[in-house]
Amino acid sequence: MFKNQFPFFINKPEQVYLDSAATTQKHQSVIQAVNDYHCLSSATVHRSAYAIANEATLLFEQARDLTAQLINSPTAEQIVFNSGATESINTIASGLQKKMITGNKILILASEHHANILPWQQLSARLGLSIEVVNISDKGQFTQPEYAALLKQLSSDVAILAMAHVSNALGNIYPVEEVCRLANQQNILTVIDGTQAIAHMSVDVTAINCDFYVFSGHKMYAPTGVGVMYGKRTLLNELLPLRLGGEMITRVSFTDAEYQAPPLKFEGGTPNISGVIGLGAAATFLKSNMHSIQQHEILLSKLLSDGLEKRHDIRLFGNVSAHLNQRNQNVDEVTLGCSIGLHSFVFSNHHLHDVATLIYQKNIAVRVGHHCAMPLMNVLNINGTMRVSIGCYTTEQDIQRFFHALDNTLAELDENAGYQLIPKSKQQDVNQHTDKINNANSISHCNDNSTVGKVTETLPISFNIKQAKGWDNQYRQLLLASKNLNTLPVEMRLNENAVFGCESDLWIAYSNDQLCAYSQSKIIRGILALILEKVMYLNTPLTNNHRDQKSTSIAASFDYFAYLTELNLTPFFSVGRQDGIRNAITAIKAKLAIHHKT
Repeated sequence: MFKNQFPFFINKPEQVYLDSAATTQKHQSVIQAVNDYHCLSSATVHRSAYAIANEATLLFEQARDLTAQLINSPTAEQIVFNSGATESINTIASGLQKKMITGNKILILASEHHANILPWQQLSARLGLSIEVVNISDKGQFTQPEYAALLKQLSSDVAILAMAHVSNALGNIYPVEEVCRLANQQNILTVIDGTQAIAHMSVDVTAINCDFYVFSGHKMYAPTGVGVMYGKRTLLNELLPLRLGGEMITRVSFTDAEYQAPPLKFEGGTPNISGVIGLGAAATFLKSNMHSIQQHEILLSKLLSDGLEKRHDIRLFGNVSAHLNQRNQNVDEVTLGCSIGLHSFVFSNHHLHDVATLIYQKNIAVRVGHHCAMPLMNVLNINGTMRVSIGCYTTEQDIQRFFHALDNTLAELDENAGYQLIPKSKQQDVNQHTDKINNANSISHCNDNSTVGKVTETLPISFNIKQAKGWDNQYRQLLLASKNLNTLPVEMRLNENAVFGCESDLWIAYSNDQLCAYSQSKIIRGILALILEKVMYLNTPLTNNHRDQKSTSIAASFDYFAYLTELNLTPFFSVGRQDGIRNAITAIKAKLAIHHKT
């Protein structure tokens, strides 16, 4: 419906973009507004009186008016511009004074983003408050039982209630209007994170009657690095500013200062002027089209949820699955259990990152991980989910292409047993080279990375990786190589053998005098098998009678990441995967050094 209004898709028609919960593509009007500012009105705001400076200030303040209209703020002066929802919440948490709150608890939902947890941890330490969590079900659902439990937790002991309007990891829509009504009766200060709501539903802060409402521009088709903090006027007057500097003051001496009235009080320094102007254009687009956007996204969300529900290998989390199972219950409960077009799930038989790696090669953009909600993942007893999230530009064809890619990916993962690790035509050559390794009395070990290409032909796994053409074929070979890994026994997968900072659980240790490893991800197991194959080669004794100190030293100092790069694997790794592999390599080298000493 709206896809042709987004230049990104005109330039990349082959891309299926299903990660709008992370960031949205930019509407044409936003790009035009930003470009016009840079080309026609590029000057700073609120500081000068020449023509283009006045024009820039006018555009900036018009964006404030448009944003106020979008969320039905009583006045534009209650709209504060900053870098995003994260800065907004930090501003609130750092600026609250003890006199502004009653009670001694901060109440947060178990599904909150880290940005709506960490600032409250600092505030709790500063003001001597405790943090209490509102639980959700172990399926990630927030329906009538969880809602009833939340209401019981709203008491005069609670100072602050911080919660999302919509969960970024689950898509759950929370009943913030009713919750804020009850919280206000207990004098609880309410902070609502509307980052995932603003682009998908009408937001009325007057009706919600929250004390603060925050959101980010890049989640609503506007530029990155710009966001909004709405606050009630009396609270904005009392709240201390986070950013101190130019323009947010009326008077400064070397010993004290007086601040501007809100919103300028919170906008110290030169703001992201073009970003704010772009946000104003996005606000206009959303306000003009919200009804159509909602109707469009409801249809696509149903298509997506129905398709996921039909695939038996998938386990859904969040209210989308609650809604699917509540078709015969009363309307109030179904409404409470609803969600936006964001679906989180795991696979029963495959690791998330194995599936994602193949899907990415098919021009499908989805998100895999903990989605900055690690406490939630602990509640759900999982390491992360695959998250598919739609925007107004998503089409039915996008959903169909996603399911087609997903089905093909799962089939490819299931079919790996059908591939032969080493082509028969090359097997004899490999065996001959392997025999030379086993009779390694005369082999010269070298830690020169320029020799990587020479030695890969003598190692079965690396030989096959080098022969594979294209990432898809290399990927399959890594999946096959996972079967050749010296697997660490289950009883040895302990904390002392764990490697942290990886995309999946990973353990490395010696077992029966062999370096062994294990990861839940097949692709990681394949990479480990490739590395350990090289370790074994470099660690081959120069004599048959005893372990050779020189070979062990070479194995412990070899640059295994460069080895993977020369095999053309690392360009396809995400930053997170690269970091995890580096951590694994560090652990392997440490195990080698310790084992050699013993």
